[in-house]
Amino acid sequence: MTYSATHRNSMPVPVEPAVLAVHLVAPSGATGDVPVYVPWKNVRLTYAYTVTTVAEGNQGAVNIDLELNAASGTGMMEIDVAQNAAIGDLDEASVTTASACRNLGRHDTARDAVNVEITGAGSTTWQGMLYLYFESDRD
Repeated sequence: MTYSATHRNSMPVPVEPAVLAVHLVAPSGATGDVPVYVPWKNVRLTYAYTVTTVAEGNQGAVNIDLELNAASGTGMMEIDVAQNAAIGDLDEASVTTASACRNLGRHDTARDAVNVEITGAGSTTWQGMLYLYFESDRD
């Protein structure tokens, strides 16, 4: 038997806010991209934050850019994790382009994902959890 998901268009998000959690590992001295696909329709990204789960080892700050749909896409939000971030530290996102955070969802292939671009300093060991908060975009 093949499983096929049922998509109900009458309810874009199950509860508000709907939250997606993503485990991130900073690449040492490099940049990595993690696509996060939005499973709902007509939602906006309203808030995001990270919690440090593995300290970065006093190597330098870690930068996390949330981009619309693809690597090098329009910036949505940005999170800076400071050098010497301890386990349990919480860092909140700041909005860079509010219009890029709106009208997201599986209904539009140009707006169906949030690309998480994570840039680590040399020899970093930082790991953390990223939490993305979505709300209905129907005012």
